[in-house]
Amino acid sequence: MKQYLALIKYFGIISALILSTQATAEDYMGADAVKALVVGSTIEAEHLKKDFEFKVYFSDDVKTAIREQGGDSTETTYEFKGDKHCIFWKEKNRCANILDNGDGTYTRVNKKGKKIVKWTKIIKGKHL
Repeated sequence: MKQYLALIKYFGIISALILSTQATAEDYMGADAVKALVVGSTIEAEHLKKDFEFKVYFSDDVKTAIREQGGDSTETTYEFKGDKHCIFWKEKNRCANILDNGDGTYTRVNKKGKKIVKWTKIIKGKHL
Protein backbone atom coordinates (compact mmCIF):
# COMPACT_ATOMS: atom_id res chain seq x y z
CA MET A 1 0.00 0.00 0.00
CA LYS A 2 2.87 2.40 0.79
CA GLN A 3 4.38 1.77 -2.63
CA TYR A 4 1.03 2.47 -4.27
CA LEU A 5 0.66 5.80 -2.43
CA ALA A 6 4.25 6.76 -3.21
CA LEU A 7 3.65 6.01 -6.89
CA ILE A 8 0.50 8.16 -6.95
CA LYS A 9 2.38 11.00 -5.25
CA TYR A 10 5.26 10.69 -7.74
CA PHE A 11 2.95 10.84 -10.78
CA GLY A 12 1.07 13.76 -9.24
CA ILE A 13 4.29 15.76 -8.88
CA ILE A 14 5.41 14.92 -12.42
CA SER A 15 2.00 15.89 -13.83
CA ALA A 16 2.06 19.22 -12.01
CA LEU A 17 5.53 20.02 -13.35
CA ILE A 18 4.54 19.18 -16.92
CA LEU A 19 1.38 21.27 -16.77
CA SER A 20 3.17 24.24 -15.24
CA THR A 21 5.70 24.44 -18.10
CA GLN A 22 3.20 24.43 -20.96
CA ALA A 23 1.40 27.54 -22.11
CA THR A 24 -2.35 27.61 -22.33
CA ALA A 25 -4.42 28.98 -25.20
CA GLU A 26 -5.33 32.15 -23.30
CA ASP A 27 -1.62 32.98 -22.92
CA TYR A 28 -1.05 33.21 -26.67
CA MET A 29 -1.06 36.51 -28.52
CA GLY A 30 -3.93 37.32 -30.87
CA ALA A 31 -3.51 37.74 -34.62
CA ASP A 32 -3.52 41.55 -34.58
CA ALA A 33 -0.82 41.74 -31.91
CA VAL A 34 1.36 39.20 -33.74
CA LYS A 35 0.95 41.03 -37.06
CA ALA A 36 1.90 44.35 -35.43
CA LEU A 37 5.02 42.71 -34.04
CA VAL A 38 6.12 40.76 -37.12
CA VAL A 39 5.14 42.58 -40.33
CA GLY A 40 7.98 44.79 -41.58
CA SER A 41 10.35 43.61 -38.84
CA THR A 42 13.59 41.71 -38.51
CA ILE A 43 13.55 39.14 -35.75
CA GLU A 44 16.67 37.75 -34.12
CA ALA A 45 15.95 34.27 -32.83
CA GLU A 46 17.39 31.15 -31.29
CA HIS A 47 16.28 27.60 -31.96
CA LEU A 48 15.72 26.16 -28.48
CA LYS A 49 15.91 22.51 -29.48
CA LYS A 50 18.86 22.65 -31.89
CA ASP A 51 20.77 25.51 -30.21
CA PHE A 52 21.58 27.89 -33.08
CA GLU A 53 20.81 31.54 -33.83
CA PHE A 54 19.32 33.13 -36.96
CA LYS A 55 17.50 36.21 -38.23
CA VAL A 56 14.32 36.55 -40.27
CA TYR A 57 12.95 39.61 -42.00
CA PHE A 58 9.17 39.55 -42.50
CA SER A 59 8.32 41.95 -45.34
CA ASP A 60 5.50 44.47 -45.41
CA ASP A 61 3.79 42.53 -48.22
CA VAL A 62 2.80 39.85 -45.67
CA LYS A 63 4.19 37.19 -48.00
CA THR A 64 7.99 37.28 -48.21
CA ALA A 65 10.35 36.20 -45.45
CA ILE A 66 14.13 36.29 -45.74
CA ARG A 67 16.02 34.04 -43.33
CA GLU A 68 19.71 34.52 -42.63
CA GLN A 69 21.91 32.08 -40.79
CA GLY A 70 25.68 31.75 -40.82
CA GLY A 71 26.08 34.13 -43.77
CA ASP A 72 23.55 32.24 -45.92
CA SER A 73 20.29 33.88 -46.93
CA THR A 74 17.10 32.06 -47.97
CA GLU A 75 13.88 33.61 -49.26
CA THR A 76 10.62 31.92 -48.35
CA THR A 77 7.03 32.87 -47.53
CA TYR A 78 5.00 33.56 -44.42
CA GLU A 79 1.35 34.03 -43.54
CA PHE A 80 -1.13 34.11 -40.70
CA LYS A 81 -3.76 31.46 -40.11
CA GLY A 82 -6.11 32.60 -37.39
CA ASP A 83 -3.90 33.55 -34.44
CA LYS A 84 -1.03 31.41 -35.73
CA HIS A 85 2.10 32.75 -37.43
CA CYS A 86 3.28 30.44 -40.23
CA ILE A 87 6.54 30.29 -42.15
CA PHE A 88 7.29 27.92 -45.00
CA TRP A 89 10.55 26.18 -44.16
CA LYS A 90 12.12 22.92 -45.32
CA GLU A 91 9.15 21.87 -47.44
CA LYS A 92 6.60 22.51 -44.66
CA ASN A 93 4.36 25.35 -43.58
CA ARG A 94 5.35 25.62 -39.92
CA CYS A 95 2.61 27.32 -37.93
CA ALA A 96 2.90 28.31 -34.28
CA ASN A 97 1.21 30.36 -31.62
CA ILE A 98 3.23 33.22 -30.19
CA LEU A 99 3.76 33.58 -26.46
CA ASP A 100 4.76 36.95 -24.98
CA ASN A 101 7.39 36.16 -22.32
CA GLY A 102 6.90 39.57 -20.66
CA ASP A 103 10.57 40.52 -20.97
CA GLY A 104 10.70 41.75 -24.58
CA THR A 105 11.14 38.23 -25.94
CA TYR A 106 8.58 35.95 -27.55
CA THR A 107 8.35 32.21 -28.07
CA ARG A 108 6.93 30.21 -30.99
CA VAL A 109 4.92 27.30 -29.60
CA ASN A 110 4.14 24.47 -32.03
CA LYS A 111 0.88 22.55 -32.30
CA LYS A 112 2.10 20.01 -29.73
CA GLY A 113 2.64 22.80 -27.18
CA LYS A 114 6.44 22.65 -27.44
CA LYS A 115 8.48 25.85 -27.23
CA ILE A 116 10.69 25.62 -30.31
CA VAL A 117 12.02 29.08 -31.21
CA LYS A 118 12.62 32.12 -29.02
CA TRP A 119 12.51 35.56 -30.60
CA THR A 120 15.18 37.45 -28.67
CA LYS A 121 15.10 40.82 -30.44
CA ILE A 122 12.63 42.52 -32.78
CA ILE A 123 13.74 45.48 -34.90
CA LYS A 124 11.41 47.41 -37.22
CA GLY A 125 12.71 47.36 -40.80
CA LYS A 126 15.06 45.10 -42.70
CA HIS A 127 18.29 44.47 -40.76
CA LEU A 128 20.00 41.41 -42.25
